[in-house]
Amino acid sequence: MYVIDRGQKLTWWERIYLPEIIRGLSITARHFFKNLIHMNRRMTVEYPEQKHKLPVGYRAEHRLMMRPDNQIRCTACMCCSTICPADCIEIVAEESPDKAIEKRPAVFNINILRCVFCGLCVEACPCDAIRMDTGKYENSAYTREDFIYDIEKLTTNHPEGVSPYSIAIY
Repeated sequence: MYVIDRGQKLTWWERIYLPEIIRGLSITARHFFKNLIHMNRRMTVEYPEQKHKLPVGYRAEHRLMMRPDNQIRCTACMCCSTICPADCIEIVAEESPDKAIEKRPAVFNINILRCVFCGLCVEACPCDAIRMDTGKYENSAYTREDFIYDIEKLTTNHPEGVSPYSIAIY
């Protein structure tokens, strides 16, 4: 047979739980009036009118970098589509007319609805062809097809004032 030790007996005042209710209400009232008095230190951002400053390294929408001769920097090595955990990158390679470049992508699609914005594709790219530094995070559309970014969308998806050409040495 087991003996259960219930601890010490609660007093009548502790059993009605009134002191704890009063303590909780006092904390709520204290925070309410402190926030009411110090309105200039509020944490809420009025979103469409005010926007947060994005941190350095924020992973936004993708973009494809170009060479100075207006060709896509991507060599269709498939590193980005291989490492992608969401399997959202589709690349079809073709031979390049430029003999210095072995191949290039004929099709380069990114399904943004499947993308988890992890940035592994950017890290895996050996030729600095794909970046996620556009700063664009407001992406909305009416159809699912608008969320499949093709080569045309990815090569024109550059932030304001930033060159579409990569300054890498590759």
